Amino acid sequence: MELPFGVDLKKFKPRERPEALLRRHQLLSDLPIVLFVGGMDAAHYFKGVQVLLTALKFLKENNTPAQCLLVGEGELRQDFETQAKFFGLDKLVKFVGKVSDEELPYYYNLADLFVLPSTNQGEAFGMVLLEAMASGVPVVATDLPGVRTGAQDAGMVVKPNDPGELANAILGFFANKNGMADWQARARLVAEEKYDWRKIIVELSDVYDGLAKK
Repeated sequence: MELPFGVDLKKFKPRERPEALLRRHQLLSDLPIVLFVGGMDAAHYFKGVQVLLTALKFLKENNTPAQCLLVGEGELRQDFETQAKFFGLDKLVKFVGKVSDEELPYYYNLADLFVLPSTNQGEAFGMVLLEAMASGVPVVATDLPGVRTGAQDAGMVVKPNDPGELANAILGFFANKNGMADWQARARLVAEEKYDWRKIIVELSDVYDGLAKK
């Protein structure tokens, strides 16, 4: 029997967009917001921030810009900020740094789309995908074992290390404005049906009880 990872559906849930965070990070209300959450240190090089920045550059050059919030910290952050500036994304990309566990759920509520552009199997699953889905935020992630499991149920899957395909996926999502509410509802529903940690704890307890009786 295989049990998935679980997510706290009370902590991560759909909410009204937090206006205070919009103002804090000087985000525009008329441009879509993409969110990334992950480490920016050498140990997490596989998170694919550079791929995401290149995809955002393609969108800007196509006159379909999107804003992006990057939550996370590490010694590679300065390099990523330099890359964003070189791409002319200074006003569109915001590096937030580390945020508290208490504040993190509200960053998901800022987002229209969550992106996990991992480049290789160093990314075994991606708990951030579950947090986004529980928050009612559709996801785009790369086609890697584990990672694609959640993404294909509540969003889109793209090839690793392919900023062009990632840009097209982001563009396709925002171009279908009539379908956004359906994507958001599906993301939350998948989290409720498959990844509710309370249900998973009960199932895990049943497994241990069964083993103890053998």
